[in-house]
Amino acid sequence: MADASSPLRGNKIPDNLYELCLTNLVNYLQKCKCERSVLRTLPDSVLMDVYFKMLQEKRLCILGAELSQWETFERLLRFTGSQLRLLRCFQAVIEHGTKLSSEVTSSYLHMCDEGARSHDALIELGLRIGDFLNEAGWYADAQKVLLRCRDICQAQPQTTYYKRLTLECCHRLLNTQSAYCCFPAAAETYSLALRLLGLPEDVRDEHLRGPYATAPSRDQATQTDPVDPEAARLDGWSSDASALPCNAGRTAAWGTGALVARLFKEFSALFFVRCDYSAAHAWSMRALRLLTPYTPVKITIEVIRACGKACVVKRRFGDAGVLVRRAVCLARAHCGPAHPRLAAALLDHGFYLLNVDSIARSVSVYEEALAMLRSVFGRSSLHVATAQEDLAYALYVLEYSSGRFYKARDHAERAIRIIQNLVPPDHLLLASAKRVKALILEEIALDTPAGQDMSEPNLLEESEALHKAALSLSMMAFGENNVQTAKHYGNLGRLYQSMQKFQDAETMHLKAIAIKEQLLGPEDYEVGLSIGHLASLYNYHMNMHHAAEQLYLRSIAISLKLFGERYSGLEYDYRGLVHVFTQLKQHRRADHYTSLLQRWHLLREQSRAEQQQPALEDELMMPLEELQHKLFAND
Repeated sequence: MADASSPLRGNKIPDNLYELCLTNLVNYLQKCKCERSVLRTLPDSVLMDVYFKMLQEKRLCILGAELSQWETFERLLRFTGSQLRLLRCFQAVIEHGTKLSSEVTSSYLHMCDEGARSHDALIELGLRIGDFLNEAGWYADAQKVLLRCRDICQAQPQTTYYKRLTLECCHRLLNTQSAYCCFPAAAETYSLALRLLGLPEDVRDEHLRGPYATAPSRDQATQTDPVDPEAARLDGWSSDASALPCNAGRTAAWGTGALVARLFKEFSALFFVRCDYSAAHAWSMRALRLLTPYTPVKITIEVIRACGKACVVKRRFGDAGVLVRRAVCLARAHCGPAHPRLAAALLDHGFYLLNVDSIARSVSVYEEALAMLRSVFGRSSLHVATAQEDLAYALYVLEYSSGRFYKARDHAERAIRIIQNLVPPDHLLLASAKRVKALILEEIALDTPAGQDMSEPNLLEESEALHKAALSLSMMAFGENNVQTAKHYGNLGRLYQSMQKFQDAETMHLKAIAIKEQLLGPEDYEVGLSIGHLASLYNYHMNMHHAAEQLYLRSIAISLKLFGERYSGLEYDYRGLVHVFTQLKQHRRADHYTSLLQRWHLLREQSRAEQQQPALEDELMMPLEELQHKLFAND
């Protein structure tokens, strides 16, 4: 060890010998292209180190040429210690200008067409490629690979072995199709998976509602629990080692339970993105019941994440907090400090914090997740775009009272640019990002004094165009009776109020309320939000103060029931009632709500002083059985 007088003290520590060798080899290969064949003789771990050094040294042309060699890419894909570094290399060369994702997909499809390998080998390879492309966010190519893989499975004799392989394809396909909003294709995959699991026809029909089907009532939606997984008639699968795909020799616990848990998790994710939150919650809880201490950690993390998100939208915040924090802890402990799986868990944590009114902490968590995703995927990935959109909305909520929306606007616009470069112009992924930008532009326009910032004179008109585009995309994907469509109606209602189109605003708000009440019931948070917006319209612009009073009181009742008396949204309802009773010259009642508003301010200050992050380690150490007992005790 160097002492205080060492000449190295204060200077950069030199690279070790291995790193110097890698650097010299990369420089040599850059100059002598004909010698690159020597790389094929290196062990997998050393080969991956060489390619990662190419990435670090910005030798992206040579790296792209190497990864475009099918034999090389397949070799790295099979090397279990390389996935994260391979993801970084893969995305970097794509950003540099290659079409590596489509090249890999075409190579696999060509192999299938030529029949160059056995069916089992093609299935195993297709599952690997589909997994990798899913992880990388290249969903369209992943779907092509996995569909071909599924077709090969179904073309074989339908033994237990090939049925299980088909279910493996279905699991990955649902992940792809949900993330990429391919809902008709996802419905087919979902139906196939249920048939293979042996679930009853009435259960499948209950859940498999097309985008234009009539939405169920709230009571019906609550009664859509799938049958118990033990009824899936997979008993022989878990005990028959020969029926396991690819990596045979796993224990029985890895077999049926883990696979069905993953499928149920994907069912939950599909219904979540389609805004059928009761079904999403039911499937995620079924998946959670199947976890055991022997379930692979990756699967455990994914199932717990799905449960946490479903609990957030079902307003079961106590359960949601335990789940999302546990997922973060597990991902941080088992995936490392800069892994996409940890970033995904952090995005869920940020979503939870945003919904429980911890806005500043939500922004901080979203920023951490975005930094991680950028370190892996660069700046032109759907993963990065999603994180930027989430951060933009959290910043919009955080700065709602300050009016400092320019950072939020920058993230929203970056998200839209990325998505536009990666998906067709009418893709649903654009709807949410456009909605966020429209909300931000509306507030900037309202905060800009007349005559100023003449370079942007039509912010409200631009906001309207974005909201209408988002509504149109939602209508194409979901139809009229969907929570997402209702949200877009509500956003247009608020915008028309800002544009002084009060009759149009009322129409939009009433549509939003009607749809939300039908789907979610009369006391849901989303209903309370829309009721509060309509109350504001009646109160401040249409002189319908008695109607506004009833709406404000209903909105307050929903907020108090769900969030308690410190909830941030209560401020606007209390202020609204002060204005209502002042206009009605009922000064005693106006004073009453003024007092409630003052008390609310004191409680908010107490919340900020008391608010501390729970000890994540405590939840990480909680045994899985104890977590399951805690969550199912009240069911």
